[in-house]
Amino acid sequence: MKKTTIFNKQLALPFQFVKLKNKQNFLINNCNKMAISLINELSDIESFKKKYINPVLIVYGPEGSGKTHLAYIFKEKNSAILINKVENQHLVLVKNGKSFILDDFEKQIKINEKIFFHFLNETYSGKGSVLLLSKVPPSKMVCQLPDLASRIRGLISAEIMPPNDEILYSFLVKTLDEKKIYLSDKHCLYVIKRIKRNYKSVLKFVEELDRYSLEINKKISTSHLREVLLFLKRL
Repeated sequence: MKKTTIFNKQLALPFQFVKLKNKQNFLINNCNKMAISLINELSDIESFKKKYINPVLIVYGPEGSGKTHLAYIFKEKNSAILINKVENQHLVLVKNGKSFILDDFEKQIKINEKIFFHFLNETYSGKGSVLLLSKVPPSKMVCQLPDLASRIRGLISAEIMPPNDEILYSFLVKTLDEKKIYLSDKHCLYVIKRIKRNYKSVLKFVEELDRYSLEINKKISTSHLREVLLFLKRL
């Protein structure tokens, strides 16, 4: 199949987007649909515990794969709190029904493995839930406490992969549409070929293009796109 047939604006329409209150819409695709499905299941904590035992979900994937947007979905669904590390006060809160998000948790568990183990125990016996975000899978996490290592390996997890060209294209079209910016299929393809393969890069590009287009107040050309891309490379 030729690339010119792949990059057709009609393909941007069938993908489903999750509406977020304070963030850009999140694109559901084959790279992240398992993680989205599990986050939706975790909205019903008791049902999740019956199925997976512990109301804790690990989502892992490389930087820019969309973990932060997944965290916002979880936050909106569960009124969750984003924390930098686990402290004693969180043990009581999660037992009483509060939900938490912990980013880079493969690094955080090394700060205090004992308190993190107790935190998971309180989650198991309590009413709250936890979303753990990581760049590496549970199988590659090293713990000194054998019980903690065993507990982590027993948690349900979902991997999210970097988006492919078709998904990036759809995300670009949707994000441009939200900013009321029109680019031809040719221009969208031009951008996709020259941008880093993650959602964050698309968001940065559209943000900068929006600012740039307001300054020039002209129809956007290939040379304008080149200028924006070069500017982002220098950052």
